[in-house]
Amino acid sequence: MDAILLSAGVGHRTGLGYPKQFLLLNGKPMIVYSLEVLRSCDEINKIIVTCNKQTIDLCQEFIDKYHISDVECVLGGETRQDSVRMGLKRVNSSRVLIHESARPLISVDFVKELLVVENEVAVVPTIPIKFTVLEGGEYMEKELVRKKLHNVQLPQIFDTGVLKEAHEKAAIDGYQSTEDGMLVFHYGNKVRFVPGRESNIKVTTMLDVEMVNKLLKLS
Repeated sequence: MDAILLSAGVGHRTGLGYPKQFLLLNGKPMIVYSLEVLRSCDEINKIIVTCNKQTIDLCQEFIDKYHISDVECVLGGETRQDSVRMGLKRVNSSRVLIHESARPLISVDFVKELLVVENEVAVVPTIPIKFTVLEGGEYMEKELVRKKLHNVQLPQIFDTGVLKEAHEKAAIDGYQSTEDGMLVFHYGNKVRFVPGRESNIKVTTMLDVEMVNKLLKLS
């Protein structure tokens, strides 16, 4: 199976002034954590890293420095969805894993739990919503049933043909989604939810950075 690691974002919300995937966490660039875990999975053949023009050389430097094999850096797009579509052009396997470098706390065991789920078009890990979520603008407009809500995580596993087709249709339709499970569901495919991990934090703000650093020091 091939894997796509999304790393083309600029990470404005962290306020770092540079892409967060290169932030040092416990002395190591954030992107390297995901690369090392994926490379440690025997089921993963090739890792395709989507980068932007400004950081593709730096990404390759870290790949070389940490001796991570079978990695191909490609240019991503202006949006996350564009980057996935660009990465899919380099995928040769019938199933594909999609991950993002902003989630550095994945483990080999967690990835393998996802990989063993077979005969599903899409496998998406989620964790329960612990807080109340409401819909509205300045005023509340709608209640949402918390037990039916899912906090979506990555990595995710897809049938490559189905995911490619969904991206091709979305490009024609002008449809944009924030993640690929939503995209394939939009085009009529079933999406299987499986248990995620509470520790699988997505680094978005500096508070997330502090939390991840503390968890890394405990591991």
